[in-house]
Parts: sequence; structure tokens; C-alpha cells
Amino acid sequence: MDRRSLILLTAFILLSLTGYIWIGYATVRSDFGQLVLLFGLLCAVYLVALYRKIFSVGFPLMLGMAMLLRVSLLFMTPNLSDDYFRFIWDGLLFSHGYNPYLVIPSQFIHSAGSVPGITSSLYAELNSANYFTVYPAVCELIFGLAAKVAGGSVLGNVIVIRFVILLAEAGTIFLLYRLSHKLSMSPDIVAIYAFNPLIIIELTGNLHLEAVMLLFLVLSIYLLILKKQIYAAISFGMAIGVKLLPLIFLPLLVKRLGATKSIIFYAIVTATLGALFLPFYSADLIPNFFSSLRLYFQTFEFNASLYYLFRWVGYQLTGYNVIATLGVVLSAFTFLIIITLAVLEKNVTWLSLFQSMLLCLTAYLLLATTVHPWYIVPLVLISIFTSYRYPIVWSVLIILSYAAYRTMPYSENLWLVALEYVIVLSCMGYEIFRNRSGLNLRPTVP
Repeated sequence: MDRRSLILLTAFILLSLTGYIWIGYATVRSDFGQLVLLFGLLCAVYLVALYRKIFSVGFPLMLGMAMLLRVSLLFMTPNLSDDYFRFIWDGLLFSHGYNPYLVIPSQFIHSAGSVPGITSSLYAELNSANYFTVYPAVCELIFGLAAKVAGGSVLGNVIVIRFVILLAEAGTIFLLYRLSHKLSMSPDIVAIYAFNPLIIIELTGNLHLEAVMLLFLVLSIYLLILKKQIYAAISFGMAIGVKLLPLIFLPLLVKRLGATKSIIFYAIVTATLGALFLPFYSADLIPNFFSSLRLYFQTFEFNASLYYLFRWVGYQLTGYNVIATLGVVLSAFTFLIIITLAVLEKNVTWLSLFQSMLLCLTAYLLLATTVHPWYIVPLVLISIFTSYRYPIVWSVLIILSYAAYRTMPYSENLWLVALEYVIVLSCMGYEIFRNRSGLNLRPTVP
């Protein structure tokens, strides 16, 4: 490495560490100005570093730098999301013999049940006290592990869960590197994921288990390319066992595997999920889980795009919020889009799988009622194996959604939401037009 490259790398690391530590340990969600300023600094440094190709230093050093930035957040308490309180609650219940899928916090806290660490102060922090848990089995196993190790300590639970996420992130980055070689692509594209500020802050910082889901999803695709379909199916089932999102990609595998192998693949995925949920088995497990899932799609709304336009039309026609109906209709429409894309797909290769996944996930997000910042993390990862870069733009702009938390009760600034989506959709439209014109069809690093 020459002196100039060393100086650039050192400057990148020092500026990035400053930004992450400042956001992680000295920023609160309500301080939107400070958050945007620091996040903007991190994104600027990240984009300049990609443009100047300073990450072309060999994979071991790239991985070391990526993990150093993440480890700098090891002892922070998540400050942009309060979901982790439910993680701890569920983990404490599970570690003390309770089935988290059968317990509503608001009922448990007023019952005779007693669990060390389950306190009124922890209950007061829950954002879903009246719902059954909506986290799949792998999540609950991780939460239970954290509670076993850390007991009722909030920070202790956070560190254990974060350690799992750190291991998952290291594994994902390594698999992306291996995939880049298998697909005959430059390993430099891995830096797009490894150093993206949104990914580091939302996964490692705020404990979102999309990190674990992506590890199993990428592993599954890698194993499919190696023709190890049984292990790939088990890994795919594990990914769904963390988050249900990978379900939307299953139709894309039918043409690649063929009818018979697809049936076997689906069966193994189903068996894997059954095995994962076995420790939580109860006649009420599925009804309770899906009752909360249904409430999510029919009640919650945040940082949406097309849904907000349809909601406005609904207000004009009915005079009230039509989310209960509209949420179901948009979900059904998303399913139809995904099936249509899978059926009409012509260029059926493993490399083209990523572009098809990108289109399916984009459709899902654009029609969703809720799009939290960490929801687009999978989009960024998938995009690195395509020629599309609008997910990077989205990962920079979606921080604007945190403007909603400046006040209590929370209130979205729809002008900022509109700004976010106008820019993202413009970039997406330009890239679709460019690619249809036959330009720049191979994945590139910005």
C-alpha cells in the first residue's frame, strides 16, 4: 500500500469512527438536526471512499475495517429504536419457561406471573405491550440466549444480541466476497454493503436482526450456486425463521430449480421452519402470531410512499383512514406482482436472480404501509450484484424519516417523506431507462 492510500484509509477510519461513536453514544432520536448532520457526514465519507476506490486493499483488511467500525458500537444502548425492549422481554420469558407466543405483556404484568428482570420499568418501555410477539423462532432463540447469559441486565442483553449480530455481519461480508468470485465480479462491490452507514447503524447499532436473516439468505444462495440444494433449503428456512421477508423470493427459485427440485426445496424449508418453532409449539401459536402480523399490516403506517397516496384518496372517498382494507389489498397486489415477475422472467441465471429479487423487494417496499429505515438494508445488499444503485441513494435519504420523532406524540413530516421518495423514484426511473437502453448492464462500484 502506498503512502497516499494509507493516508486516505486512515482519514476514512478516523472520520467514520468519530461519526459512529458520536451517533452511538451522544445522540438521541429526538435530536434530528444532530442525527442528520452526523449521518450526512458518514454518508459523504462513505460515498467519496467508494468513488475513490480506497477499499481495494485486499479482503482481509477490508473485513477488518468494516468490523472495527461495527465493534465501536459494542457498548451503546440502541438510541434510534426501542424494539430491543421487547427482545429482552421475550428473552426473559423464554429463559424462564414461558412461551412468548402465548403471553401478551399487558396481561402478564398484571397477573400473578413473576420473572426476574420483568419489571414495571421494562414494561413501560415496550412499544407493543398489547400484542403477542411477532418475532419468528430464530429471533426468540437469540433473545432467550441473551437472557440466559445476561439475566435482567438491559445492557448485558444488548451486548449479547449485538455480539450475535457482529458474528452474522462478519459471515455475511465473507459470503458476499465468495459470491463475487463465484459470479465473476469484482470483490470491491462488497464494500458497498460492508461500509454503508445505514447498515452499520441500524443492524449493529440498533440491534435489528435483519443481520442474521441476511447471513442465512446469502448462505442459501451461495449453496444453491454450489448445487448443495438440501443445505441451501435448510439455510433458507433459517432465514425465514429470523424474518418472514425471504418468503417473497421463493417463487423466483422455481424456474432455476425446476418443478421437482422446487417441491423438494419447499418441503425442506417447511420442515426447517417446523423444527425451529417446535420448542414453542402450542395450538395457539399460529393464531396468536398471525393475529399480531395482521394487526401490523392493518394498523401501522410509517414512511410509506404509494400507500400514502392511496390513503389520501381513501379519505376523500370515505372520510376515514382505510388502512384496514387498503393494507390487505396492497399486500395481495404485491403478491401478484411477485408471481408475475417470477412467471415472466426470461433470463434465468443465478446472477439475474439478484435483479429479480431487487424488483420484488422494491415492489414490496413501495406498496408497504410501513417502511422503517432498516427495512431497506436487504435492498442495499441485493443491489450490489446488479447494475442498480438507487438503493444506495435510498439508504442515504431514509434518515429523513426520523424527523417524525422530534415531537411526542410522534408526527411525520410528509414533505420530507415526499422529498425522500421523489429523489429515490427519480433515480430508480433513470436507472431502469438506462438499463433498458442497454447501457451499463454489469454491476459497478459508484
